[in-house]
Amino acid sequence: DILIENKYAVDTVKDGYELLIYLKKSEPNIIVLDLMMPEKDGIEIFDCLKCIKPKSKVIIYTAYHKYQHSLYARLADKFILKDSPPALLLEAIKALL
Repeated sequence: DILIENKYAVDTVKDGYELLIYLKKSEPNIIVLDLMMPEKDGIEIFDCLKCIKPKSKVIIYTAYHKYQHSLYARLADKFILKDSPPALLLEAIKALL
């Protein structure tokens, strides 16, 4: 909601399978990726994101603190915990555009 309120064009998917289908037909500038999704989750998708869409920036946006210092956090363009102030997500997007 905060992204829409700030005039960003937003598309959402429910799981990793939908994300893969979406990426085949779209060119997102930024992918805000939750690591825990139903079916095929963000962890399974993360490795192939940069292969599929090398120009897209990836922000991992997760509630799981255990991933804060993981390989995923280091390889993503930004890593933000969901319990952080929403302004951090907006700042990250602005920095990556």
